[in-house]
Amino acid sequence: MPDPKPERPDVNDYLECSDIIDFDHPLVEEASEQLTSGLRDTLSKVQAIYDFVTEQIFHSFQINATSVTLKASEVLDKGHGICYAKAHLFAALARASGIPAGLCYQIKYDEELEKLVVHGFNAVYLRELSRWLRLDASKHLDEADTRLDPLKEAPLLAVNKQLGEHDDPTIYVAPSRRIIKALNASETVDELRALLPSKI
Repeated sequence: MPDPKPERPDVNDYLECSDIIDFDHPLVEEASEQLTSGLRDTLSKVQAIYDFVTEQIFHSFQINATSVTLKASEVLDKGHGICYAKAHLFAALARASGIPAGLCYQIKYDEELEKLVVHGFNAVYLRELSRWLRLDASKHLDEADTRLDPLKEAPLLAVNKQLGEHDDPTIYVAPSRRIIKALNASETVDELRALLPSKI
């Protein structure tokens, strides 16, 4: 797997607030403060945020949610989102805590849909180690090994080239426009399933 490549050289760019990664929203600000209160090092804060997103925020498809979430604050308010939306929330919570965080993508084969689709997850910058760590908080707690290793990516991020899967090593500051378009165009998760992009 190639090393992650930041889209921008300045890690402070990965602290930007936006309409989607809206960590200036009171809900996100409060959650970030509660999750990281008393924690000093970056990895401990990342672990706390990761645990929250994996354990407390459900994947929309897994719970047959009727609504589609996009903004970080919406995901937090509704308690669910698909991989992209959960990644938006994770990035917002991390950035609110002063941790540079970006968006990452892979092309993965979806067995249920029987096609290749874009999968979204995150990367965070660990200042103490001067390195980026890619991680996937889209799975629920009982589906993932939730202890983060700062020197090793989660096995969930492996790709199967025989299925046509491939990795995009870029760490983006902002979400993919194709993904935003698909989420905005869908009123229900059933509609969203048909609109999931196959290209980043």
